[in-house]
Amino acid sequence: METPKDDKVSKQRSLAQNRALHKWCQECATELSNAGITVKAFIKDIEADFTMETVKMMWRAFAKAKYGKESTTQLTSKQINEVYDECNRHLAKFEIHLPFPSQEQTEEYLKSYETL
Repeated sequence: METPKDDKVSKQRSLAQNRALHKWCQECATELSNAGITVKAFIKDIEADFTMETVKMMWRAFAKAKYGKESTTQLTSKQINEVYDECNRHLAKFEIHLPFPSQEQTEEYLKSYETL
């Protein structure tokens, strides 16, 4: 798949974006599970509760469909935002909206793991 010209100029997703993505995936899994929505709503052959890992699978599926990329390390900052928008659009069907975490929220999330 050929890379569009604007992707050559765009920077790779940042470490902060990657951390925020992980926080968003965890929050998304919690919201979906609390709403009683299972993976089957997105992937017809699987009946399971959402976890951070299953939300990451959903994220990767959108990234692959939109850009042919398997990993967030291959996405530009702009593409991270566009994949988030795509996920959010589909989550809205279930009346779920989670803003992408701010840097402060992400730092607090990471610190919570340090105390475990």
